[in-house]
Amino acid sequence: MMGTYRRHRMTAAVIAGLTLASALPALAVPAAAAGQTLTYSDYGTERGVQGIALTKFAEQLQDMTDGDLKLRITFGGALIALRDVLRGVGDGVADMGTVVAVSTPVELFNFRVGDLPMGSSDPWVGMKVMQELAATNETIKREFAAQNVRLIANFTTTAVVLICTEPVKTLADLNGRKVRANPPHSLAFEAFGAIPVSVAFTDVYQSLDRGLIDCAQTYIPAIIPFRHFEVAKHVTILDFGQNLGFGAVMNERSFQRLPADRQATLLKAASDLSTASARINVETTASARTQLEAAYGVTFHTLSEEDHARLLDAGKITVDAFLDKGDPAVLEQFQTLQATYQAEFEREGYPWARK
Repeated sequence: MMGTYRRHRMTAAVIAGLTLASALPALAVPAAAAGQTLTYSDYGTERGVQGIALTKFAEQLQDMTDGDLKLRITFGGALIALRDVLRGVGDGVADMGTVVAVSTPVELFNFRVGDLPMGSSDPWVGMKVMQELAATNETIKREFAAQNVRLIANFTTTAVVLICTEPVKTLADLNGRKVRANPPHSLAFEAFGAIPVSVAFTDVYQSLDRGLIDCAQTYIPAIIPFRHFEVAKHVTILDFGQNLGFGAVMNERSFQRLPADRQATLLKAASDLSTASARINVETTASARTQLEAAYGVTFHTLSEEDHARLLDAGKITVDAFLDKGDPAVLEQFQTLQATYQAEFEREGYPWARK
């Protein structure tokens, strides 16, 4: 009898609970259920230029959607290794991630036109060139679409420099040096006797420290966050272009699942991210150089005019290599946009400084 009584009490409680639940309005669902968190994989450090820009991007995205759209960023390649980001985002391992085209030389071959050692070394000019190129060039759009991703923001490394354990004051000093550099710049360095060594950017510190390489292609704003100054004290200014095949991609299905208004908001925030990244790089480069010289004992070297001309001439090797497999129309548009935005920059300056 006692068991029957308990069963009746339990049944009555369940019925009462179901009745109460059915009486509640739909708005009683917790507000958090209406929100969404997107995942982002980045190979860099939170304290670097890229990390700062991405953190601001996440904050802006949350503010613009009243907290309904959030971004969870994983730094240091902890979620997806750098070389696997394009495939990982395409497969949905993360909703978004930072892609470096040199890590995917086949899949994003034409996008790597931005890595050719030519054109402006200014971060804003380079960013605007690649932003428009990726948005309008059908060949490049197909490359990203084939990987089930879309480029939502473009970054720049800033101007390419060499950091070395011993001074490189002339091109002759490259002869016999073990150099970590990205293609296509590495092809030009090889023309002067440099020995190419394949090393991931995240492994540059250890490789310089252990003597596996003598020099590494790097960028002034990156030297302090990655602490390269601790193991190499000489930087050579090259004025030899930027690495612009570099940006934030988003899984196409993740993008399409967003409502139209959130898609528009995300793209606006991503455009602001590109500009913010360029601005931080511009403002950081000068201050970083001053700090490296004054506080960390780094010496900067500049090539002579004659050597610089020889280096630029060697850069033509890389253009020919691109045209062996690449779309000539991509190169032509890239050069046209370089001239267009460089002229705008010289005429009007940076957009954040215009009245």
